[in-house]
Amino acid sequence: MRYWTTKRAPRHIDAMGEMRTLVGAWRLVSYWTRYDGDPPLHPLGQAPVGLILYGPEGHMCGTMQRAGALPFAVPDRLRATPQEKARAFDDYVTYCGRWRSDGRRVWHRVAARLLPNWIGEEQEREIRWLGEGHGERVGAWAIGERRREAVGEWRREGR
Repeated sequence: MRYWTTKRAPRHIDAMGEMRTLVGAWRLVSYWTRYDGDPPLHPLGQAPVGLILYGPEGHMCGTMQRAGALPFAVPDRLRATPQEKARAFDDYVTYCGRWRSDGRRVWHRVAARLLPNWIGEEQEREIRWLGEGHGERVGAWAIGERRREAVGEWRREGR
């Protein structure tokens, strides 16, 4: 598997003949997930905040959080209560690593993640371009007997 290792940003021609690239910063618009075609769940609320960064050298970092997440009683994660830690875990998604794309899909090789089960794995996302600087990343995987789909809608940050 080849990950980007040069300073030249990977670009792809989409179905409309437009040049597309993931390189840059993308702001989260919405995020939802569902199991087996059930109604969508919004585990980070209706208006989550987040950012995903794709570097031209092939590094990436993504983070999503519930808007208005409650602060800890003391601003020290080492002194947080078990309830505060559990709430923070439920309200936050983050990982980083390497990336590659063919214009229709993007693969993330996970180096670090809040949920350690993904570390060392490659996560595939379908890219649905919704317009210039606007798209969805769609992931699907099996969890036990169930199929889970997760959709993040992203808009490119200004350059």
